Amino acid sequence: MGGHKGPIQAAGAVVLRDVDGGAREVLVVHRPDYDDLSLPKGKLEPNEDLPTAAVREVAEETGIDVRLTMPLQPIEYTVKYSARTGKPKSRAKVVSWWLGVAIGGSVENATASLEEIDGAFWMPIDQALEHLTYPTDVQVLEEALDVPATSTVVLVRHGKAVSRKEWNSRTRHGKDATRPLERRGRRQAKALVDLLNAFGVTRLASSSSTRCMQTLQPYADTIEAEITGLDALSEETHEADPRKTASAMRKIIGRALADPTKPIAICGHRPVLPTMRDALGGANHPMSTAECLIVHLDEAGRTICQEWYSSRY
Repeated sequence: MGGHKGPIQAAGAVVLRDVDGGAREVLVVHRPDYDDLSLPKGKLEPNEDLPTAAVREVAEETGIDVRLTMPLQPIEYTVKYSARTGKPKSRAKVVSWWLGVAIGGSVENATASLEEIDGAFWMPIDQALEHLTYPTDVQVLEEALDVPATSTVVLVRHGKAVSRKEWNSRTRHGKDATRPLERRGRRQAKALVDLLNAFGVTRLASSSSTRCMQTLQPYADTIEAEITGLDALSEETHEADPRKTASAMRKIIGRALADPTKPIAICGHRPVLPTMRDALGGANHPMSTAECLIVHLDEAGRTICQEWYSSRY
């Protein structure tokens, strides 16, 4: 990502908060090199997911910790020069944007170098619409103001597991439900931590099978949460009665809608995923190991947006 052959990839978030009297404010930054007022954003680091970059950049530039909700339209423009180096250049840049919700931190805690950012602060919406330096930032802010309240559910396919053939030979026909992740699958599970964190996942559910529980375990350890293991999401139960899987999914969705501040991640198996995905209103899309479908639901439980993220391992 960000190589010289393609456009520069960057990510950011429009972070809004409610204040007294029903007004709202947006998080903005000032950069002395450019003497501009803009929304927090920045370039991707090597092998970084776009959502992870958006959350990291907001934290570095503003000191505010956020979770992402709805994605906004990406903005593409041409970078014509570098004020820092003075060297002329012309290159396409694509910024991916999300609506962000502040979950901690303070603008007094910004860790960005003073050379790059000399101020981060909350600005009333009407002032921001008037004073943001770039029309594209105004465009993104206006879009964010129209986004409805949503709940987030993340559907995860388990990481790469030990093959059935190898497991049977190793355990002399041991239960398939106890088949674990292989080395690659464990790497994939660790790599999910930043992505799940970017969307602020706080509740975890999974097929009770070992390979699914292990896929979410590194993240569960990070946030010190328990994973709810559900037999109804297992291959065995789904094969016997898919209605039990659909019923379990309806309950999970109900929990997500009841408290939109606590996004949920659910891990399942390839044969079960179509039933799980259908319950979420997700598109028909074969999922590779450790791939994630991020679904954003409106207050009535309708899917209004979805995002797909494949594992880099």
